[in-house]
Amino acid sequence: MAKRTTPSLAFSEYVSPDSDGSVQVWQARLQVIEAAKRVYPIFLKKLSADVFPLYCQLARKGKLAKGRNDFEKALWGNSPLEALTEDGGLKSALLKWAVHFNAEAEWLIVGALRTLRGWYVAPDWRESLRWDPHHGRKERPAMGGPFEFCYQGWELQLLTWPAYSQSLRQSFEKKLLEHEKNARELAESQGLVRARRKYSPDNLEWFVLYQFAGMTSKTIADRHAREGKVVDESTVLKGIKAAAKLITWNHLRQPRQSRVLNRKIR
Repeated sequence: MAKRTTPSLAFSEYVSPDSDGSVQVWQARLQVIEAAKRVYPIFLKKLSADVFPLYCQLARKGKLAKGRNDFEKALWGNSPLEALTEDGGLKSALLKWAVHFNAEAEWLIVGALRTLRGWYVAPDWRESLRWDPHHGRKERPAMGGPFEFCYQGWELQLLTWPAYSQSLRQSFEKKLLEHEKNARELAESQGLVRARRKYSPDNLEWFVLYQFAGMTSKTIADRHAREGKVVDESTVLKGIKAAAKLITWNHLRQPRQSRVLNRKIR
């Protein structure tokens, strides 16, 4: 089996400390959805089967938003759910879907609403259960001052080219290090934090099975054992908590709330 590649969560070195405004956290959340598609697709299939038809009915009538709200504008505003109509059963069905899967996080419910819109305008998105990938938030730009470098010309009668070029490179590297130091200090003064580049896909899959599918850490470990992978329950539980921290999920369900699901994981 080919080794799974792990995408980077951020392409920069610094990100916003605000979880809802951080591109890094958003990318991690998108990876959770991808994990759900792999190990628990019923999570999105029920959104498609139970909620999407109600969205279509209201969309065709142009009655997705309540009052005089512009739905397309509200969808990318600060409170999309508040602008959503109470009529037609869409809002209640969306919230019922979230409750059913222990997925009562605002970012996830809003993401589901935006995904419904995507499925409506691009039917192939629905067929592939594609989740809306847009962040919807903009990070405040942070840029260091301009990098400027100037060095004296080569004095041909005093220095050989190797000696001159070495001196120039040393001066350039010194200036470059100073620029890096100043830029990092600026980033820290603005409250930015170092980006995290690595994560465990297994942790995200365990999170999905634990939080959305309602499995226990022992059931997840046993599931791996049946697939020929040895992992103990404590490792699974640590991985679940690490994934929750990565996506800033602050309401992990308690073990006593575990429910046994008889339906087959498809």
